[in-house]
Amino acid sequence: MKLLRFCIMLLAVFFISRQAQAQCNNTNFNGVLFYTLSGTVKSSGANVSYQELGKVTADGNGNLTGQTTTSTAGALATMPVSGTYAIQANCSGTATLNTTANVEQLALQVVNGGSLTLASVTSSGAGELADGRFFRAANATGSQCGNGSLQGAYGLLISGGTFSADGVRTATQIDTQAVFDGKGGMTWTGVLTTGVSLGSPTTATGTYFISPDCSGLAQLNIGGSAANYILARVQDGSLLVMENDAHTSMSGQASPQQLQSVLPQFVFGGGWYSALYFSNATSTTVSFLVTFTADNGTPMAVPGIGNSKLITLAPLGSAMVEAPNVGTLVQGYASVSLPAGVSGYGVFRQSVAGKPDQEAVVGLNPANSTSNILTWDDTNFTTSVAMVNSSSVATTVTITVWDSNGNLLGTSTQGLAPGNKIESAMRGFQGLSAMAGQRGSALFTVPVGNVSVLGLRFGSAAFTSIPTTEQQ
Repeated sequence: MKLLRFCIMLLAVFFISRQAQAQCNNTNFNGVLFYTLSGTVKSSGANVSYQELGKVTADGNGNLTGQTTTSTAGALATMPVSGTYAIQANCSGTATLNTTANVEQLALQVVNGGSLTLASVTSSGAGELADGRFFRAANATGSQCGNGSLQGAYGLLISGGTFSADGVRTATQIDTQAVFDGKGGMTWTGVLTTGVSLGSPTTATGTYFISPDCSGLAQLNIGGSAANYILARVQDGSLLVMENDAHTSMSGQASPQQLQSVLPQFVFGGGWYSALYFSNATSTTVSFLVTFTADNGTPMAVPGIGNSKLITLAPLGSAMVEAPNVGTLVQGYASVSLPAGVSGYGVFRQSVAGKPDQEAVVGLNPANSTSNILTWDDTNFTTSVAMVNSSSVATTVTITVWDSNGNLLGTSTQGLAPGNKIESAMRGFQGLSAMAGQRGSALFTVPVGNVSVLGLRFGSAAFTSIPTTEQQ
């Protein structure tokens, strides 16, 4: 492969305007840096697919050391890498990376303090073209990576090619949602597209491991075959991915998805208090907005907060939002799009004169749910529910109720306008009066829009929440 020249380019005009006044030196290009390169290079006189995922440590004094994995037309190689660099006051610079297979020359532009750059890769060979990115590792702030630092849903795009035994390349791309459980288990659901077939659904399950230095590995079962990947957690919260199997040249990047969650009941005043708690299990600072909506779909003003609140969590930080028990009863719901690695829950408190305060903990529900089931007990209790349609279309919730032996007790339909919520004792809905004195289960479904359901069980002296399960 001929000598490559890498031109690191700015992300946007915004960064260019800031760079005009920047003052840089070698210390701005420092720490552990993961990098990816993807494109076409020369090999045996032909233009072939090329992927690379490497890690180097820049010492701030002009020296680079590390390791990299490359795939040239599906031929994999892992090797040490070393080099030197020099950063000028105007934030431009040069560097050389040396491996046993190649010498790479880089023209640098340090961007955003060196935490992220884009790379346009060119060489003197006709037809050679690639691009890439350099990132600081996710633990650059001093926190440590591990399986728990990779959690939640990510949008993942992997592209490149696969190669037959005789070297014929088939362009391949996977666009999927990857979900990491924080304990080393993962799933993905998406679409596989190749140069010889239209996109087809693909699902996979597997395992992953993230080491303290933020590098990692994953193995997935895709259609009965094992696929192996190199991973790297980087400072902006993204995940770098490269397939580590022979006859493949595939790499890409996964970014956290912020899926909206709902606390279907957020109430204050008239003897009620509500609170939301959030914690950040990641090594980066995150921000997100919590919004409050009244039952009729209009903004709900919470005393001392307003109808929304911006939450900023430091690495491993936590925060609380509370609505005090003041004034008359106000009911609504709370919505939030949690960044990957952030979790939350709600707390209700009921205060009744002459009785001890009662509290219940409730989880957040997916806002895009279309079917929920809960188990209820109305023998000596009363089961109440709150139902939210957070979508932009009107819907009808069908509630189907069975007793503990699976016998149908009744059905009820409840209309929900866009963004609206209703709450009631279940036995009070038309068609569900047979619940009284019984135990059983209830299914909540909608034909369009969404429904998020919260169950609460009230007794003579206390109340508690009832977990609901989203049905697929």
